[in-house]
Amino acid sequence: MPKGSTYIALGVGAVLVAAGVLFWAKGAGPVPLPEMIRLEATTQSYRPAGEFRQGTRVVDAPVEVFAAPAIEVMVHHVSEADYTRCVADQACLASTSSQSTDLPQTNVSYLDATAYARWLSDRTGAEWRLPTDAEWQRIAGDRALDDAFDAAANGDDPSRRWIASYRREVERSGEADLKPHPFGYFGVNDVGVADVAGNVWEWTESCFQNGTVAADGSVIETRSDYCGVRAVQGKHRGFVIVFVRDARSGGCAAGVPPDYLGFRLVRDAS
Repeated sequence: MPKGSTYIALGVGAVLVAAGVLFWAKGAGPVPLPEMIRLEATTQSYRPAGEFRQGTRVVDAPVEVFAAPAIEVMVHHVSEADYTRCVADQACLASTSSQSTDLPQTNVSYLDATAYARWLSDRTGAEWRLPTDAEWQRIAGDRALDDAFDAAANGDDPSRRWIASYRREVERSGEADLKPHPFGYFGVNDVGVADVAGNVWEWTESCFQNGTVAADGSVIETRSDYCGVRAVQGKHRGFVIVFVRDARSGGCAAGVPPDYLGFRLVRDAS
């Protein structure tokens, strides 16, 4: 036991308090709690994720405005070392990893990320989960990107949207960054979260949506979710099949494939 540390019995396990950091010792070895930051409740404007149509035309989803509650979010991505602890407890499937404390865990699917969230919840007694796509927009702060097109691309001529989409895909395809970078490489955004919108796209809880936009362009009349595909967020929003670990090798349902797939978790700030 580290000098000056103490164990506090809690029935199902023990908490190790060392240098002001809390560890849960229920499973195979202690689990350090991640560095967190709180985002206060706010009024949020958000454009839903998916494909939306007005008649037969694909158009941008109208912006929704709603009250967003406070949440707490990991400052950094889940690291290779973090994920390795879950693998050691046989709660997560092994993935490519050097078990580094300074590199984000990548090559993980949505299923891997949610398995890790369940494991961390069990080990710490707190409820951890992936953020929704809307919550990720808040987490991204000044690095959040609205993927809407201009008015011409949403007009009556569908070829304009096709051309605008093609040009965007060509621009994005030249931005690939296929080298792993240590924590802090992409800096901290205006809300205090590190490495947002770098070369690690982050899984979200949000399903791909199909929606119908009202004639006035302001109201979504119907919406259906396809949860075999989830939204991922990084330099741009993408959609990836839930069991895919490397979208560059296939399984990117829409958009330019992400460089890497990783994740960070949130918890409700109650």
